[in-house]
Amino acid sequence: MIRRLHLARARGLRGDAGVGTLEYIGILTIAAVLITAVVLSLTSLRAREHAEAAVCRIAEAFDMGGGCDPSPGRDPEDYVPPEQCVVSSTGRDDSGSLTVVVTVEGGERWVIEQLGDGTYRLTRAREGGVGIGVGVGFDVSVTNDNETYGVGATADASAAVVIGGGESYIARTPEEARRILDHKKNDETKDFWFGDDNPLRDGADWINEQLGGSNEFEQLEADEWFVEGGIEGDASAGATALVATADAEATLAAYLGRTNRKDGTSTDYLRASMGLSGGLEGHAVTGAGYDIYKQFTLDGEATAVVEVDRDADGNPIAFRLRSVTSWNAVGDESYSGAGGIDGDPSYTERVVEIPLATDADRRLATRVLHAVGVPYYPGVTDRVDVAQTVLDRFNPVDLGVDLGTAAADRGFIYEQTYTTSTTQDAVNAQGKVGVELGLNLSAIESSRSTTGYRYYDGTGFVERPECVV
Repeated sequence: MIRRLHLARARGLRGDAGVGTLEYIGILTIAAVLITAVVLSLTSLRAREHAEAAVCRIAEAFDMGGGCDPSPGRDPEDYVPPEQCVVSSTGRDDSGSLTVVVTVEGGERWVIEQLGDGTYRLTRAREGGVGIGVGVGFDVSVTNDNETYGVGATADASAAVVIGGGESYIARTPEEARRILDHKKNDETKDFWFGDDNPLRDGADWINEQLGGSNEFEQLEADEWFVEGGIEGDASAGATALVATADAEATLAAYLGRTNRKDGTSTDYLRASMGLSGGLEGHAVTGAGYDIYKQFTLDGEATAVVEVDRDADGNPIAFRLRSVTSWNAVGDESYSGAGGIDGDPSYTERVVEIPLATDADRRLATRVLHAVGVPYYPGVTDRVDVAQTVLDRFNPVDLGVDLGTAAADRGFIYEQTYTTSTTQDAVNAQGKVGVELGLNLSAIESSRSTTGYRYYDGTGFVERPECVV
């Protein structure tokens, strides 16, 4: 279960600590319905307009305009989403926890992403949290290359308050991104021993350069940085019997955060996520006496993100709704261990964005915020229309149609699919009989590859090949 919980964190889960479980599920459900309604309504919404425009073009070709004056459309390039797409990425999540009734956790994650414009983005994130877990059982196990060996049986339920943050740097090559990462780690080590800005630190930097080192990227300003806080909940049960494991887990989390950029702009976000996973995997012996690895697992995850962009003066300028879903069922066997089974999950991410340039835009964004359970957002919501909120919650399809119409006219609609793969090495030792004691160290290496990207161009969805591996 360690693997799935850390993967959920690595993908990022953000929200409001004051919201309850039902509200989280409501955010996820309504967001998914809204996104689906937007995508499904595009064809029907635009069919009549496309037909009228075609008739106008035919009439003009034969000098039979007859007063036909279709409204001018957007230029093709205006439909291309401004958000840089991620073509592929590699990352590592190092984390650890020490448990004595109250769990104190800490970890660091880093990821290097190849962007659609040919540059690379290094993101380094840190998190720390404190939570309370209850349960019974024990577990002593080692995970090597995704295969778990050990013995134990546990049942857990836990909740944690988590605070995190990090920064991103744009590099020209993946090698430069790794150099920035190494230099930032050196900078933190020097800060710990010598401080940040004093004669002793200056001397340490000078000695480093004299010995052939470099301080080039240590003081590099981040292109983006973020801070977030929220809660995570987890319930799990599992058993490890030497070379086989059986487990089940449910997770629920929500975070609230802000991303700032060095040009003064920012993005506020609320993210809620839930996941279910479980199955049986391990080694067995065939009738012929050969060792075989079998895996029967099911993983599902849904995430909804509400984002508001602000300009350098703090004014809201764009509203975005993002939905990510994944269902991954694996039933396979291999003579070469876990590495011989293709169990990489696939994700579908859909995004709808509208500008916040008019009162009508803000009223529409307010309806979406209220429908997903966000009662107030500075600069966007001005009042609560209880009747409209109730109507939108019980009939989110019509709200999705309105959102889709606005996005198709003046915003952006896009969808991408990607796969992820992970490799985990871990050591876990815990015991729970009244008092909880435990130690966990884990290292997860992950990669992501975009398999599809398309966006709405005014007539339908078209491919964006520069965003695909």
